[in-house]
Amino acid sequence: MSRPTRRRLDSVVAVLALAAAAGSVARAHGYLGGLPTAPALLVTGAPLVTVADTLRRGETVAQLFVRNRVADVDWTSVARGIRNFEPTRLKAGLVFFFQRHRGAAPHAVAARMSPDARLRLTRVADHWAASLERVPWHAEPLVVSGSISRDAPTVYAAMDAAVGDAILPGDERTQLVLALSDVYDWEVDFARDLQPGDAFRVVAERLVSPDGEARFGRVVAARLDLRGQRLYAFRMDDGDRPAFWDENGRSLRRDFLRSPLRYKSVSSRFSSSRWQPILHFFRAHLGTDFAAVEGTEVRAIGAGVVTFAGREGGYGNLVVIRHPHGYETRYGHLLRFAEGIGSGVAVEQNRVIGYVGSSGLSTGPHLHFEVRQNGRAVNPLRQLGGAAPGAPIAADLRPAYDREKQRLLQLLEPPPPVVIASTPRT
Repeated sequence: MSRPTRRRLDSVVAVLALAAAAGSVARAHGYLGGLPTAPALLVTGAPLVTVADTLRRGETVAQLFVRNRVADVDWTSVARGIRNFEPTRLKAGLVFFFQRHRGAAPHAVAARMSPDARLRLTRVADHWAASLERVPWHAEPLVVSGSISRDAPTVYAAMDAAVGDAILPGDERTQLVLALSDVYDWEVDFARDLQPGDAFRVVAERLVSPDGEARFGRVVAARLDLRGQRLYAFRMDDGDRPAFWDENGRSLRRDFLRSPLRYKSVSSRFSSSRWQPILHFFRAHLGTDFAAVEGTEVRAIGAGVVTFAGREGGYGNLVVIRHPHGYETRYGHLLRFAEGIGSGVAVEQNRVIGYVGSSGLSTGPHLHFEVRQNGRAVNPLRQLGGAAPGAPIAADLRPAYDREKQRLLQLLEPPPPVVIASTPRT
């Protein structure tokens, strides 16, 4: 065998070994983002050593490589060869896996750039060849049931009680709850509508990688049991837009969302007479105050046109949106406005219009939210809770929807096993 051919063969073997060894070391040291992993594989063969090293704060990737005896990578060439890859913008905490034979300098390097991409560098003759590989994930169904109780007073706590880290890590369970909240965004406010005794059952996609990692994919069906009422949701996308429908084929989408933000608590409710903590006298409070972390995104609860975006007395930074059918919504005490928000701008439902702050007459970060109908202030918590049913699915899509609903029902509510009785033999 010629020397060039042998060098190419050694490079191929090294890359294949690196894929297995890097995954093994990553699992052993917890470098896969805390995700559950499959048992480490035992790799036999050449005496290879894989070392993990982390990019430190204020350090360049070139300095990290020099620390690991690699000083001849042409990073300019690597950046040219991999689209959207900029070595100078790599964040601290990124882990690189260096593979080498005992006593030799590394001949292969790998790094997980994102859940979906892995960077590989392999020494080929007198230079390093770079590639960005897509990490394949396959989807499998995950069915979760939980209930609100004294021990689990929120959906997050109930989800943690129902699903362990071995099935879905904590951060991924949070994403599942947020996605479930988005499904029912028009009907249920998860922060205030759920009470002890209420329950949920959700069918989701759990994504699993070849390294054994697990993460949340998407919700495909769900059922909420709220004080004896059952609210179903079945996914059948409307073109490129995720869409959910109830058991009767009506859209869960409504004119208005139940809440304009993700908040911690309702700090002040709609009232004809409330003590003003700064002015020190009673006066009407014609909206709802949502306490939230400063900088939390505030979204338009419905489509409309911005009629005002600026400073307005005690409101501080205020956005006013005019909606169809005589409705108007107001969002006060904002830290700042979202990019592109100004008077005359048309906004879609769910668009971010600003960020929670404490401007104007405010004692701390919160959103002052008002709803007016034909010029009269109404209670948002009541007015947004009784929306009319959504539009029915298109007639030509109904047969396909009915088939998909039945398929999802088999996962959401599987039929009980059939019990066959028999007469005992005598």
